[in-house]
Amino acid sequence: MSTAIERPKPPYLRTLTASSSTSSSAASSVTVSPFDSPRQSPSTTSLTSLSDLDDTTAILKQARGTLVDGYGNEFEIPDYTIKEIRDAIPAHCFKRSAARGLAYVARDIACLAATFYVFHKYVTAETVPFTPVRFGLWGAYTFVQGLFGTGLWVLAHECGHQSFSASKRLNDSVGWLLHSALLVPYFSWKISHGKHHKATGHLERDMVFVPKSRAQYAGWVGRAAHDIAEATEEAPIMTLLWCLVQQLFGWPWYLLTNVTGHNHHEKQLEGKGKGRYNGVGGGVNHFNPKSPLYEKKDEYLILLSDLGIAITATALVLLGRNFGWLNLAVWYGLPYLWVNHWLGTLLLQTSGSARNGTNSMISRNHLPATH
Repeated sequence: MSTAIERPKPPYLRTLTASSSTSSSAASSVTVSPFDSPRQSPSTTSLTSLSDLDDTTAILKQARGTLVDGYGNEFEIPDYTIKEIRDAIPAHCFKRSAARGLAYVARDIACLAATFYVFHKYVTAETVPFTPVRFGLWGAYTFVQGLFGTGLWVLAHECGHQSFSASKRLNDSVGWLLHSALLVPYFSWKISHGKHHKATGHLERDMVFVPKSRAQYAGWVGRAAHDIAEATEEAPIMTLLWCLVQQLFGWPWYLLTNVTGHNHHEKQLEGKGKGRYNGVGGGVNHFNPKSPLYEKKDEYLILLSDLGIAITATALVLLGRNFGWLNLAVWYGLPYLWVNHWLGTLLLQTSGSARNGTNSMISRNHLPATH
């Protein structure tokens, strides 16, 4: 006998009134640190007549200008509260299961082990004497292992969000083991990733992606080189080269230099950001406990993350010495690059539209014209 389940009511769009607009404007005038949590939308807006709402909307639009998305369509800022969004999600989506999470981990590890066993035993010079075919099969091996490795990366990501199970200790233990095996500093990433979610898309506070201005790009590579890059950026060869660099090495470069994150570290409340900046030698990365990305209370977690990386690196060196560096490159190195590729692809798929919209608004309202 089945019973009907009442669906939660969808959140509604609230238009700010003049009074709430004034209060929120006053609040937004206060200097905000990159490490503060963003303010939520006002939740005490009173109902007014439709004419008042239209007038208020017109005033706000006139004050901020017209916003457009990446496709040139007019964009209206939504005004949902966190509670309204949560209430619209079915309750079963919040249920966590340690048994199911561990089963996924065991499944992916078993797939990794089984794939390695099959190729190591049956794809050899004796069983497949024709070299091009053997090379092609091992190329397929790196692709498949990269898929399973990405699965483990995503499971560790869920551990960082505490959605893997109801146990924080289990989440962090599994996340540390999996991410360390993939050369990811688990706790370092977890902390900065949490701050990223508090300020996603903010042009001064996002910990992962802050668009750079044309002037910044020109300053890095030189005016002439920048002009050449802009003239050729739509050329297929340039697009291919940029995609290769971004997809294969963008992730580790971000960990090492915070290349795409915000660069306002002087606002770090504990003073750890003085004289620190993104880039090589700037002291902002995911491996240094003194990095301004982290508070002093979390420094021991950064060291624990570094320990996990050191253990994995030691194991890889021992494998290379005993079985050959070329074997290590095929068994681990190339699958690792595939994991980086899929990670970059997932990031583009989940935030590409938002980034396009951000870049579109910036190009219209922030960056100087070059043509």
